[in-house]
Amino acid sequence: MKFVYSEWNELFTWNGTYLPTIVIENQKTFREFLCELYAALDGFPSKCVLSENNKILDMTKNIEIISEFVHFDINKKTLLSKIISSMENAALNSTQYLKTQELLSVLENAVADWSFDFSCDIIPTKLSVPAILKSIGIELKNDYTGHSGELEKILDYMELVREFDRDKIFFFINMRAYFLDAATESFMQTCIAHEHKILMIESKAYPILQNEKRITIDMDLCEF
Repeated sequence: MKFVYSEWNELFTWNGTYLPTIVIENQKTFREFLCELYAALDGFPSKCVLSENNKILDMTKNIEIISEFVHFDINKKTLLSKIISSMENAALNSTQYLKTQELLSVLENAVADWSFDFSCDIIPTKLSVPAILKSIGIELKNDYTGHSGELEKILDYMELVREFDRDKIFFFINMRAYFLDAATESFMQTCIAHEHKILMIESKAYPILQNEKRITIDMDLCEF
């Protein structure tokens, strides 16, 4: 995949040996770039372009922006919806279909039993696998702790997005401000090992890490 921003000369790529990062020291430019990135994520015209094999990709489907690194929420609605959809398919496949129908029948009979003494006939009109899955509150277990736990949670999240949705480009905003250099370096190396594509966007310069390929836009908008 390739990512470009029309205001800059740099072409961001991922080759499996390093990860691209960008430092934007000019506050106005930093904000303008993020506005364009969010516009692309929301499906509006943007100066940001993502491509693969010379084909323009829909950024609404192929990127995620992560800017929250304190109590990162792994239970995002988009991911949970994909998981629930996969569970629904599993419940209705050839190996689970009979059990699923038996469960639906048990629930339907339970409704009849609960309303037996009523002077009216009650029927469960919305009894279905999707309704059951939504009603029981499907969530991912969230028991990560400590400084490294937050990074582990983000890595797990990226793996789940890959499993239940697709490979995406993850844009991290000012991530370096929250984690020690050694933890961030380990995180980046794990991303490379698992072939995750990330672009770290920072508003100030930190020490360059191993496997980092950095571009800087300084206060005078010089690019180097």
